This record gives sequence, structure tokens and C-alpha cells, in this order.
Amino acid sequence: MAELKRISSELGDIYISERAIAQICARVVSEQDGLRTPRQARESSGFLSTIAQAVKSDGIEVLKEDRRLVVKMSLFAVYGVRIQEAAQKTITEVKARVRELAGLEIDDVIIEVTGIVKE
Repeated sequence: MAELKRISSELGDIYISERAIAQICARVVSEQDGLRTPRQARESSGFLSTIAQAVKSDGIEVLKEDRRLVVKMSLFAVYGVRIQEAAQKTITEVKARVRELAGLEIDDVIIEVTGIVKE
């Protein structure tokens, strides 16, 4: 993965990678009610989580498109949650946390709900 941000100082250079941003996003999802990454869904019990077994990644991609930063997330919804509300809250939190921790502005967050899991 390429660097997204380079910070230079008299002490040296700091590079923030796409993987680091993806890990921040995964952590934000884990703190939200109602949505799970495929890895989190695999850890839950029940028949519905078997769908998540087929997905090997965290389901999070960080893309630089021209001068835009885009995060694409394939997530699972917890059965009974209001998906639209949970997704909107997650988008807001992802943008805020990445701005706070990495100093990067995310232009777009795309959430695709790929399945349903039990809590």
C-alpha cells in the first residue's frame, strides 16, 4: 500500500499508509452499534455468521482516486438494527476519527451491507 500522508520534521519523516487508515476504520466500526466488519462477524456465533466465513479480509479498502480519499467498507448488519441509521453514524465517526488521528480528510465513505449477523 502506498503512503497517503507524509509528515516531515527535523527528526525525520512519518508516513501514514492506507493500511493504517483501514485499521482506524475497522476500530471505529467495532465501537459502533449495529455494524460489523467481516472479521468481527466471523467471531460472532450463530448460523448467520457463516456467511462471513467466506470473506477473508476486513472488508475495508482505502483508495486514492485523483485527489480524493475514498473508504469502501463491506460490512454486516446486526439483525434488528436500523441499517440506514447505523451506517450514517458510522460514516460520520469514520470521517471524524481519521481526521483526528491521521489529519486526513476523507471525501467519501461507501458502506455496502453484505449480510446480516446475530449479536
